[in-house]
Formats: sequence, C-alpha cells, structure tokens
Amino acid sequence: RRGDVALAEERHAQALSAYGHAHELAPHDARVQKAQMRARVHLMASSPARVAPESLEDMAYEAALLLDLEPAQKAVWLAAQGNVFARRGDMENARAKLNEAVAADSKSHIAHTALGMLFLKERDKLATAKTELELALQHKPDAAGALFGLGQVKLAEGDLAGAVDKLEAAARRSDDAPTRLSLGTARLRQGKHAEAATELQRALAFEPNNVDALSALGQALLGLGQLEQAEAALRSAMQLRQDQATAIALGFTLSRRGKSEQAASVFGQVLATDGNVPPALFGAGLANEALGRTDEALKFYQRVLALRAEGPQKEVVLDLQKDAQTRAAALTPKPASSADAGPAPPSTTTKSLLDVRY
Repeated sequence: RRGDVALAEERHAQALSAYGHAHELAPHDARVQKAQMRARVHLMASSPARVAPESLEDMAYEAALLLDLEPAQKAVWLAAQGNVFARRGDMENARAKLNEAVAADSKSHIAHTALGMLFLKERDKLATAKTELELALQHKPDAAGALFGLGQVKLAEGDLAGAVDKLEAAARRSDDAPTRLSLGTARLRQGKHAEAATELQRALAFEPNNVDALSALGQALLGLGQLEQAEAALRSAMQLRQDQATAIALGFTLSRRGKSEQAASVFGQVLATDGNVPPALFGAGLANEALGRTDEALKFYQRVLALRAEGPQKEVVLDLQKDAQTRAAALTPKPASSADAGPAPPSTTTKSLLDVRY
C-alpha cells in the first residue's frame, strides 16, 4: 500500500523501496511482482536517466508486457518504450513511440514530458520542446520532469533567472543530480559562484563521479579564488574525461597558483587540437609572460587580437582582446625615454572566461 501511494505521487525511489520490502515478505506474490514491474517502467517513462544501461532490455520487455496487461496506462508504457529507444540512440523509433503515447492520452503529462525532452536533444526543435513541456505542466503543474525540461529550455534561451526558477521548483518536487547540476550551471553563468558551488556539491553528493559537475565545480571555485580546491576538482574531471572547457579552467587555475609551466602545457594541449580558442590563446600568453618568455607571450596576444569577434563568443573575444591589447603594449619594446614601469600584473579576472563553455 505504501508503494502504491508513492507511485501515485511519482515518488519512484520510495515506491521501489516499499515494493522491494513487500517482495521480501512475499517473494512469490504475483501482485507484488507486477507492482515492482509497474514502478520500474514508470521510472523509465518519467526519469529515463536514472535507469542503468544494463537494465534497458528488461525495461523494454516489461513495458511491452504491461502494454498487454494494463492498457489503461498505455501512454505511460509507450513513453517508457520511446525512452528506451532514445537511450539506445534510435531517435526515429523513439519519436514514433512518443508520438503514439501522446495520441493515446493527450492529457498525459508523462507522455508530453518525454516527447519534449526528446525534442530538446535536437538543436532546431527548441520551440517544439517548449510547447510539449508547457502542455505537460498544464495537466500537472508540479510535474518535476516538465519543470526540469523547461529549466533546460530557458538555459538554452539565455533566460538564466527563468531557468533557476523552474529548476528550483523541480528540485522541490524531486531532488536529484541532473537538477542540481543544471541549477549549478545556471548560477555559474550568472556569475554567482558561491551559490553555484553549493548546488554542484549537492549534485556530487548524488553522483560523486559526475564529470560535468566536477568540471563546473572547479570553475565555480576558481571564480571564488579557492584555487587549491578548484585544481583538485578540475583534475578529477580531467581524469574522467578530457574536454576543452575543463582544460581551460585548469590552465587558468594553475596560472593563478603560480604553476606557469604546467599552465602553458595545458593551454598548449588545447591549442594543439584547435589553434583559435580565445581563452586558451590568452592563457598561453599569460603563462609565457610569467615565465619571462616575452616573445612567445607577444605572439599569443597578437593571435588573440587577430581573432574575429562574432557569434556567441563575441563578448568574450572582445573582453580578451582588450586585455591582450594592454598586455601586448606593455611588453612591446619602447624607446628608453618613454619606457614605462613594465607589464601589468597577470589578470585575475575569470568571469568572462566562464561565461561560455567551449
């Protein structure tokens, strides 16, 4: 009975726990076994990211079985099947199943949410995703999945305050790693590094090896000036996955810790893959300048100045070019009569470097 109540309220973890204890007491009770199956498939339909990859075959089988046994919840079982296809990367069959789920019950917030989250994965379907998720909330205003999805939409739209509002509402309904990670990301993009760090640490409490949370936490700690902790988080992230955003943040952290040789190496690795990454070029200039390699530093600053400021990185490039111009001017040899006191100290500003994840 406790499991049934929890499942009706979409508290899947509690439902599975209650049914698990019921199964211990009555391991051969078909009613209990079916309840466990129902809870698992509901979880697949509502929160597919929580289902382990090795369980997808079981989910596909159980969803098909329930489709025959309990047709009244056809939309939920079809949504689960659609999410299995999506997890396997078969987007065509996923879309077909989820459209079938919405057709089976146009008032099912689970079906609308699943379809909206699928569209959210397609860059040109953001508006369609938003429509489906808003339909889900019309039928269930506190649906955690739909609130989370709309938070993702608002992040993509650049509406950071709106994203935080939706994600906080989702967290009140169902607290988990993806929601806390998204909240931390939104706070990081707002420049609220302390709040971002708090959210990201909560995400890591759920999933200690979540590489995105580790990377973002390192960036938040860098923004707070907690350099030792930032380096530890970023190195942990790099051990799990090599990516440009993490490497750049690690490079600036090392630079600010006075580990200029290591910083130059990290920036060099980024530029070996893509020679026109603005923060990596600027960071390489800073590292070489700190090491006394004036000619090399000047070359990197000049490469920053040669970049075209356009697209989503425009403001970041313009900010970096202002700093690069100042530093290059300070390093350029001048007649003795007009020589100044020397180059400016290395910049400690990191906000513009964290605004865009490369």
